[in-house]
Amino acid sequence: MRKIFILIPLLLVTQTIWAQPIPLKLKHTIIIDTDCAIDDMRAISLLLYRPEITVEAILLSDGSLPPQEGAHKINALLKELNVDNIAVACGDRLKGINPPWREFNRQIKWGEKSDTPVTGLNAVDCLIEKLKNVDEKVILVCLGPLTNIAQLLKKDASLTSKIERIIWYNDSVKPMQGFNFNCDKGSADLVFKSNMRIDVISNLNKDNSLFDTSMYEVCMHSKTRLASILKNVFSQPSVNQKLHQDHFRLCDDLVALYITNPELFDINIITDELNVRYIKDYNVQGVREAITDMINGTYTSERNVVFNRFPVQPEMFNYDIRPIIDSAIARYGYDEWKANVMTDEFHGHLGVFSIVGAKMGIKARELFGVGADMLDVTTFAGSKPPYSCLNDGIQVSTGATVGMGTIHLSKHGQNKPSAIFTYGNRSIRISLKKEYLEQVDADIKEGIMKFGLMDDGYWKLIRHNAIKYWVEWDRNKIFDIEEISHKNKPIYK
Repeated sequence: MRKIFILIPLLLVTQTIWAQPIPLKLKHTIIIDTDCAIDDMRAISLLLYRPEITVEAILLSDGSLPPQEGAHKINALLKELNVDNIAVACGDRLKGINPPWREFNRQIKWGEKSDTPVTGLNAVDCLIEKLKNVDEKVILVCLGPLTNIAQLLKKDASLTSKIERIIWYNDSVKPMQGFNFNCDKGSADLVFKSNMRIDVISNLNKDNSLFDTSMYEVCMHSKTRLASILKNVFSQPSVNQKLHQDHFRLCDDLVALYITNPELFDINIITDELNVRYIKDYNVQGVREAITDMINGTYTSERNVVFNRFPVQPEMFNYDIRPIIDSAIARYGYDEWKANVMTDEFHGHLGVFSIVGAKMGIKARELFGVGADMLDVTTFAGSKPPYSCLNDGIQVSTGATVGMGTIHLSKHGQNKPSAIFTYGNRSIRISLKKEYLEQVDADIKEGIMKFGLMDDGYWKLIRHNAIKYWVEWDRNKIFDIEEISHKNKPIYK
């Protein structure tokens, strides 16, 4: 009887623990495997554009395009997005694969031809190298056949311990059918017999699940880089013709949205194979709205500490800020908007170098493909204004703060608006370009000469210039960016 009394509290404690909600993972490290169909490329564009998603590599499999041709499309897209740190590697050709839509996909331009050559790096070797070196488990995002994953199992099955799960697009699980499955049935069978978790996403033949003319109109009117890329693709005559025929279903796009917004999907977790989960239903309207927000630059996946959603309503802002809200968000995205607003409030006034720091931090996160709180920063801006104002913008935009112990002031060299950002074993120096620095210095000198530091006219001029640069200075153009080795990383103590 005593044993029963002991067990009851234990059961209650256990049930209490089980009843706690599992925190939603907001940041993901992924490796993409694709055959470069147009819906694959849309999905990849969405994933590459999200700062909270780290893309370690893009592997090419045979299917809609041969791997070598697909690699050229990927390199062009990476160039358009100003991303140059992602490994691209080709898998093997498959016999008898030549789908009728191959020529259509072959004609689509995803940007200007990249100078980056298609390397001889094998997809499976690249996958093995990345899995061995990552510090956290990786999601394999598979948008084509499972050829490369099956070859990984044959070469080194022990590395599956580094894989959180596979998310695969395929038309159906029960029965197993679809182009991605039919391209390489043997590989699919091998992967499904492994113990890896596999989430299968499909369109479910929903008639209204389309990338249609309404989304194209969003691309036409938005000023984000993502909108520009998609607009250029869907303006091409062969693509535009099919667009107006409602040809383009949301297919592989759904995999991207499943990662960013899993709450929009109803997944069946009760299957014959415990490691396999597949889609039962999904919220089409929610998916369309999320994609629209991503294109517009108003999307956020961050969970704010106080705000449910960071405010953008004009009435919430001072009158001189209201005119720039729409244009700033459209051009540079919601993340930069939030970083700049929070920086100004934290900094105590609206200053040019604090704005530059916020833009620098967002650019650093993009270069590493990480979200907030993941970078270590050494700043050369010193501790005296005006350059030191840069530090506040960097802290807010990256989450590298004094309180976290992840931002450090270099004690060596001349103070300047520059910082080194580190993630894992990689470091990048970002500095404000000389011509922009000279412009700011000239503006400050002008204000001092006209008003003096103690006159409110000086601070009005600084605020005016800061708002101007907030809108006009593109973080993709104003910085010098340099990859540095760890042995040359400066000592800050």
